[in-house]
Amino acid sequence: MRRALALGTTIAALFAGMTIFMAGSASADPSASDWASLRQCESSGDYSINTGNGYYGAYQFDQSTWNSVGGSGSPADASPSEQDYRALYLYRMRGWSPWTCASLAGLREDSMASSGVVPSRADSAYISGGGTSTYTPVPTNSCNIGKSTAPAWGGTTFSRGTTYRGLVCWQKQMATKGYHFTGTGYFGAYTLSVVHQLQSTSGIRQSDVIDASTWAAAWGRAATTPTKPSEPTKPTKPVTPTKPTKPVTPTKPTKPVTPTKPVSGALWPGITAASCHVGARKAPAWPKESFALGDYDKALACWQMQMGRRGYDLIGVGYYGDHTLAAAKSIQNANHLGGTGLIGPKTWKAAWEGKVKP
Repeated sequence: MRRALALGTTIAALFAGMTIFMAGSASADPSASDWASLRQCESSGDYSINTGNGYYGAYQFDQSTWNSVGGSGSPADASPSEQDYRALYLYRMRGWSPWTCASLAGLREDSMASSGVVPSRADSAYISGGGTSTYTPVPTNSCNIGKSTAPAWGGTTFSRGTTYRGLVCWQKQMATKGYHFTGTGYFGAYTLSVVHQLQSTSGIRQSDVIDASTWAAAWGRAATTPTKPSEPTKPTKPVTPTKPTKPVTPTKPTKPVTPTKPVSGALWPGITAASCHVGARKAPAWPKESFALGDYDKALACWQMQMGRRGYDLIGVGYYGDHTLAAAKSIQNANHLGGTGLIGPKTWKAAWEGKVKP
């Protein structure tokens, strides 16, 4: 009996240790205050928000991401506890990467970020209504939005791939000139393309960064690119010189004069299914550049042709518009690539070798 009691005591101790360990794992998740800061930045804490921009609820889920973590219906119609649970689920799958606001709010990942551990409902119960937001919105009232005098440049040179609080002012100012910015502070492919256009129209030597001169130019002479063009159905005909020897094959313009807006019809001049390796089992080499909304490129036309071959509503026009964005997000979600719409090396390869939409 005493031996059995001793054995039972040992087993009980082991289970107690397991319980403590399991509780400790859950405590590694972000604090309630971290979640409150994220909600404040993303949506001002409004669980029912739906502004019509394709992002919904307190955590600003898009529909495909919401569905990917088991959500149903619209995120904005879900209860706060359901949105909290799906947000924790997404965090455990992908860390803070889906939320630009995480960088703006200064949030840091812990051991549960991208762990792949599916949370229980009890794991997310601490989030609802708890914590105190420490997020301080970027004071855009000092950004001189819509004015001709630039606010002081803070001395930070902004570069691609990073989120900056100070970049919010520059993006919101460029939005007044017709660019498609909301002011996330993230320097991505679209920001880079706008930087190049602004530098070109302002007589600034082209670079891939926002320094003092490119900062000031946003409040100076207006750039020439208006609002986002609609998706074309066919590219322009090759420019024919006065005495042509052969049609001029367009190259990607440094300053897409929107680009020369393709008219309806056929493919990018000169490309064929064979030259683009359409239908090949292996993807051709990535062209060493990523493509985003508004880009116009021959290599992009090849990617579009291949996507058309695999059932997407695309032809090889070479212009990145709304249809291309939808197709890029679709194949990214099918292959767990994040659904950002940016066509980088993995999304390029997926057009040939990845899974496609059902």
